[in-house]
Amino acid sequence: MSWIMANIGTIIVGLVLVCIVALIIIKLVNDRKKGIRSCGGSCAGCAMKGTCHKK
Repeated sequence: MSWIMANIGTIIVGLVLVCIVALIIIKLVNDRKKGIRSCGGSCAGCAMKGTCHKK
């Protein structure tokens, strides 16, 4: 119990970071399901332009 109390600040910061990362991943998955891409849509200079936005 004393270890937890001595490191409570680090534990809280770690939990906050884990929550933020989880929210980012959930947002990316939901956007992917909706067909929203994270690239920005300017395919002219992209090396993956033939595979990214298939119709």
